[in-house]
Amino acid sequence: MCALCCAKLRKESMKQRRNYCLTGIYMLLLSLSLLSIPGTAKAEIKLFTLNKDTSISLSGEITARNTYENWFEPALTSVNSSYDYFFTRSRLALALRNPYIGAFVQAQHVYMWNLPENSIAPPPQGALGFGATYYSHARSDTDHSLIIRQAYLDFPRLFVKGLSARIGRFDYADGQEVTYKKNPKVTWLKNARLSDRMIGAFDWSAYNRSFDGVQAVYDRKAFNLYTSVTHPTQGGYENNAQKTISSIDLGNITATIKYGELLKNTEVRAFYYYYNDHRNIPSILGESGLKEGNIRINTFGTHVLHTEAIKSGVFDMLFWGALQEGEWGAVDHGAWAAAIEGGFQFTNVPSKPWIRGGYFASSGDKDSHDGKHGTFYQMLPTARKYALYPFYNLMNNQDLFIQAIVKPTEAFTIRVDLHSLSLQNKNDLWYMGAGPTQSSGTIFGYIGRPSNNQKGLATVLDFSPSYTFNKYLSANLYYGHAFGRGVIKNIYQNSSNGDLFYVELKAQL
Repeated sequence: MCALCCAKLRKESMKQRRNYCLTGIYMLLLSLSLLSIPGTAKAEIKLFTLNKDTSISLSGEITARNTYENWFEPALTSVNSSYDYFFTRSRLALALRNPYIGAFVQAQHVYMWNLPENSIAPPPQGALGFGATYYSHARSDTDHSLIIRQAYLDFPRLFVKGLSARIGRFDYADGQEVTYKKNPKVTWLKNARLSDRMIGAFDWSAYNRSFDGVQAVYDRKAFNLYTSVTHPTQGGYENNAQKTISSIDLGNITATIKYGELLKNTEVRAFYYYYNDHRNIPSILGESGLKEGNIRINTFGTHVLHTEAIKSGVFDMLFWGALQEGEWGAVDHGAWAAAIEGGFQFTNVPSKPWIRGGYFASSGDKDSHDGKHGTFYQMLPTARKYALYPFYNLMNNQDLFIQAIVKPTEAFTIRVDLHSLSLQNKNDLWYMGAGPTQSSGTIFGYIGRPSNNQKGLATVLDFSPSYTFNKYLSANLYYGHAFGRGVIKNIYQNSSNGDLFYVELKAQL
């Protein structure tokens, strides 16, 4: 028996050394190849020009990430809650540009190594981390996929000035309908603190998601109108991100008053989202009637973003809020969520420290048997933007946080966040996930774990340094530690503390 155990340990040790070796070789070659690109190269390669208005270009990117997870530890010691895994994601794209018609095609290849084979415990502990979630989709310690991630036609000039359209498979991030390249502060706030709250590409995950459908934009100097009708693809933790989830219908309309145009230093946006999920997947999100029908939700909301400069720095303030009504299976659905944040960046001192804080709250379901569903539903977000250690999301959540950002050099950024997390309603569940990943089967896309009549979830410390070597290569490091409180302690009795660490290299043409 001992000999068999020793042989197994030797096999696992050899496997780990092999994976570490592959990781090191891949990252070294990636770094050397990108650092050797001459400084006169461009961010994309123009292959040829058909005429003065028409060109075809090539672009590409590679991401390599090694992740270590030390998940909350259950009393059951036969499962593994501590492990590491590695993936590479490569993308190659061709773009046709013309004033009247454009085309874009992007292929994506993902390869994953060393997913944990014994990290799924019986309910309510479930998958012990994100590596275990990948494994629950793949059912293998290695996984790979090759897909067409984007493929669309653009029509930049339609019947009236400012009207354009896109049809095919594309990315979409709610809140990013308008961007401001010349205002990096507003760009960061929109990207990091407003976009993807409800709809996004799930782009922290290995496989991401896309959207199949059509969009139209009417863009003028002072305002922007956007609408789209789409189906999401599979993806996120699911390797078959090629497949469309045709049983989820998504529609949206947004109107944005652009920053500084009608209101000084201010952007105002209103949005409406329609979501209809009629997949035949059993509910694991409580007992409020989901087994008996569709999820049909209308979401109405707004955000306001404002900055104000003074002699010593710049204030920033934002509000985001949403109301939901509809049907959750056989019962009515009504929910809400809101966020308010503010900060100040000192612009006349070294490292230009930026201190921010805020509070987010969303409704929970107070009674699963009262014929009403009250849990705020996040639809199809990129959850990690608001949960850097994403063992939680914005459903039945309260999040009081403070963050600091410093830039010792132009290329080096350090971000530190501290979160105090609790459930909005102790009669509801502790939720995690970023939306549907499969069109059929048994995986719903969100996980709900019991609260055991507790509200305190965790205190989380995030540390996120990043370094940009040049316009082609950057490195990101993340370490997050969760100090679990009552909800987690009742489920994971051996240890209610968790850790997430990764190092990542990103390269692009």
